[in-house]
Amino acid sequence: MPDQPILADLPDQRAVFRRAAAFLRGHRLALAAVVALNLTGAALAVGVTAAIGRVIDAAGGGRAGALALWSGMLLALVAAGGALAWSSRYWLVRVGEHALAGLRERAVSALGTAPLRFVEANRRGELLRRVTGEINGLGSFVGATLPDLVTGAAVLVFTVVMLAAYSWLLTAVMLLTFVPPAVLIVRRFKARAGVAYGAVAAAQATVAARFAESLPAQEQLRVNGAVPRWLARFGADNDRLLDAQAAQVRAELELNRLALLQAACVAVVLALSAWLVGRDLLSVGVAVVFVLATRDIFHRFEDLAASIGEAREAHVRLARVLDLIEASAPTGGGTDDGDLPARGELTLSGVGFSYGGARTAVAGLSLTVASGDRLVIAGRTGSGKSTVGKLMAGLYTPDAGAVRFAGHDLAAADPARVRARVVLVPQDVLLVDGTLAENLAMLPVPPDRRRVEAALRELGLAGWVAALPGGLDTRVGTHGSRLSAGERQLVAIVRACLADPAVLILDEATAEVDHETAAMIEGALSAAAGDRTLIVIAHRAGTIARGRRLLSMPAGLVTAPGQGVSLRRPPSPGSG
Repeated sequence: MPDQPILADLPDQRAVFRRAAAFLRGHRLALAAVVALNLTGAALAVGVTAAIGRVIDAAGGGRAGALALWSGMLLALVAAGGALAWSSRYWLVRVGEHALAGLRERAVSALGTAPLRFVEANRRGELLRRVTGEINGLGSFVGATLPDLVTGAAVLVFTVVMLAAYSWLLTAVMLLTFVPPAVLIVRRFKARAGVAYGAVAAAQATVAARFAESLPAQEQLRVNGAVPRWLARFGADNDRLLDAQAAQVRAELELNRLALLQAACVAVVLALSAWLVGRDLLSVGVAVVFVLATRDIFHRFEDLAASIGEAREAHVRLARVLDLIEASAPTGGGTDDGDLPARGELTLSGVGFSYGGARTAVAGLSLTVASGDRLVIAGRTGSGKSTVGKLMAGLYTPDAGAVRFAGHDLAAADPARVRARVVLVPQDVLLVDGTLAENLAMLPVPPDRRRVEAALRELGLAGWVAALPGGLDTRVGTHGSRLSAGERQLVAIVRACLADPAVLILDEATAEVDHETAAMIEGALSAAAGDRTLIVIAHRAGTIARGRRLLSMPAGLVTAPGQGVSLRRPPSPGSG
């Protein structure tokens, strides 16, 4: 069996932006316009500083006309710059949020169509974290940090160009004094932040996963008195998160050295400017421009350096989301684009399946289930009967052999077409919070109310629904908590019949229900069978006796019910 793709806490972060470029399709024109807005706004912001110098020189020289002209120009630049700054920020956030919405939909879609093996191999809390927490974090970065990052970088470049035009000497001194040590500080921060932010993301995911997985088990934890032990495990995970966050803070403190460097550079620029003004090599207005622009450069560089940490965190978040999308992609499906007939036989040819290691669930199983047949799969717990049901439904891809419906390999067929022809009702049926009618309508083509009512009458369940407090409008609660396990099975059977599959597979439908509800389920099954192929995984003797053929697991022997077939596990799985 191929190894199951386990999501890494710190996935591959190479070429993340190239891999994410696909989600910008449809937004590239808007993104180009946003870039143009940001560049124009940055140029106007730099123009304000230059205009201040002109106003000072005009006022110092007593030139009233020039003073009025440059004062008006300054006001116009401030007004236009403010409007452009607002517009560019708004459109950048808007484009970013639309791209993230597409990324979120793609991640949820990828998880919804992922192979069942992938979903079972990864922790539910980790999957939940990636499609919610990581994308929400990216949204915060796009809304708060990214606009400042883009605008700050553009202003920084334009300011240096403007200063070089005024005085290449002062500009060169400023850059040589500030840039080399600043780059060393940022590089050291970046080296430490890369590890620190990745460790925090991984630790946060572990804490979220631990907590999310504990919620469904609260009753069991309390009954068994295991709450203290769970709290100890959660505390250990939380301590690791605390240590990771402390390392992140220590890395961020590296940037405080930029403040000291900034003060030293401003002092150098002030001293040199005063010396040049004293020798008439520089005007007072230009000196003021240099002082203002230099402080602006240092502050913006400091802001950009501080944003590196948030950008690094966003980089890790994006890598974790892309890792989910790429790792959950189905393999091999959809190569057979032929339509599946409404009815047909289901065949298993030399099917083998393993959960990894030495745990072989099915080995060399061959079986033909004719259209309209009634097959019962029985065996002890752990014998592989539920695995066979999932293989027959196309939810698992066999490691060896093939499962075919009407001659079409389920592993190569379009998953949507397979779901329309083969439906499996699991032992634990989970419903969504809403009404009974809304849960019954969760099909590719939602049925109208009259069709639902007709199906209930056909299955003999109209009386059961009428006895519910609100009939079809009864609220089922979170995961169907207001209904019993047997009632949730009835909902799943009705929904399966509304889908009109060729093959209906039920996994232990009557395993954990009372005899009265079990009788209702079996009555509904009898009515639902019609000309469909019905495959029931069961251990109740009455259910087994209703089948035409019995598949005994793990031996893989097919007999008629009542022939005294032993359901004991043999030394090794065989084939039928």
